[in-house]
Amino acid sequence: MITRRQFMQGLAGGAAAALFAPFYNSIFAAGAGCKRYVIFVEGNGIEPRNFLSTAAAADLSAAGGDPNVRHLYRSYNHDSVITTQSSGLSTAPSLGPLATGGIEDKAAVLLGLSSKITGGGHSTEAGALSCTRSPTGSPSAATIDQIMSLIPGVRNGTPFQTVRLGVVGGTKRLNYSTCAFGAKQPAPITCDPTTAFNSLFGSVAQGAGMQAFTERGQLLDFAVTDVNRALATFQGNSWERAKLERYLESLENMVQRQATIAQMGPQLTAVKPGEPSEVALYTSTAPLDRLQAQVDMGTAALLGGLTNVLVVALGTGSANFSLNYESLIGLYPGGDMLGGHDVRHAAEDGAQGYVDLLTAISDRHIGMMAQMARSLDATPEAGGEGTMLENTAMIYMSDNGEKHHSLAEEWPMLLIGGQRLGFNTDGRTVIFPRYNNDNNRQVSNVFNSLGHSAGEDMNTFGGEGAKRIAEGPLSEIWS
Repeated sequence: MITRRQFMQGLAGGAAAALFAPFYNSIFAAGAGCKRYVIFVEGNGIEPRNFLSTAAAADLSAAGGDPNVRHLYRSYNHDSVITTQSSGLSTAPSLGPLATGGIEDKAAVLLGLSSKITGGGHSTEAGALSCTRSPTGSPSAATIDQIMSLIPGVRNGTPFQTVRLGVVGGTKRLNYSTCAFGAKQPAPITCDPTTAFNSLFGSVAQGAGMQAFTERGQLLDFAVTDVNRALATFQGNSWERAKLERYLESLENMVQRQATIAQMGPQLTAVKPGEPSEVALYTSTAPLDRLQAQVDMGTAALLGGLTNVLVVALGTGSANFSLNYESLIGLYPGGDMLGGHDVRHAAEDGAQGYVDLLTAISDRHIGMMAQMARSLDATPEAGGEGTMLENTAMIYMSDNGEKHHSLAEEWPMLLIGGQRLGFNTDGRTVIFPRYNNDNNRQVSNVFNSLGHSAGEDMNTFGGEGAKRIAEGPLSEIWS
């Protein structure tokens, strides 16, 4: 009788490839209906003015607002939505990176959105992506990335439901602050680039990466054997048996994922980023370096078909936004490295040098998102129409709203791509009336739009309840 080990080795070596060819072909080919979703989340606020283009500023001024005030939303006096078409988005203080590679006219900016349900503060933790009040370590609901990844037309047979990557201060390998599988079920974000590489590309790596992938497969095999042995002799109650069966199911799902990844060798080799032993970014102490490694990894994961849902977290969570950006030391006033928390306090108190530093940090982050967008835009959709970017909706947002001590009354957002999913990303800026206006709209409406673009009615997503202003997608950016 063939053993489980021999079966797995046969799959990895291609002996059973013919048997599973239809299954794997459905995975490898993106297909005409492929839908992808990417969310970049910046920790502790995005200055709304950093996303305001010159043309949008003029339209805001004409509507009675003051584009020169720091906390922009406080100057909103309009009662109707302001839409500025083809507004030259790259003229906004942090959106300069959109100017290259034709991305500027494939993007859109949203201003004026609120999400008071989340509470604001330093971070709303998992509340930002679930539109709920979620205390630290105890999310109240699944986040939008998890919801989207469970839609069959989005998952589309990819090995990973969602890939979550990020950076934090220090050496923490996982961040449980921002994403959630469900209520009281935090979902980890991998913050160590080497760990992420081994998980995603270890099957086609050299040395340590391949060893890690192989050892993971062996451990999974042994665990499955142990659980099956325990079930065969189990004499406990039905509830305890059900727990073991669920555990076995999760292990078998991971075994299947290992087998799938092993069959994806050629396509993963073609897109694999540089290995940790070759690229200094992986072990750099500079957060922007580590972030670049993570963004490169996320881009390759999308190109290689490992996932269709990606989260990139940039110092998110109450304990993780105090990053020291040593590669930007020349932008710190006086050249003195001030702790990340103190930088934001100084900016909130009006110290222009630190306001400029935060603008530059967002600019660098946006630059990496734009780099990913250009890679997707340069790649034709396999088996479908258009480019990968046209079938990928990308969002850049913060995890608490508009500033260090946020009131959650303004959540600036940048959208890129997704035209074939129905998104009107054509260079426009949309400014909604401020919080407490009947025509204000909420972050949950953006997530409703994502759901509808994937063919799912998600109009009730979010925890606002009676405080929900209007259900459904935003007609200004999705149709």
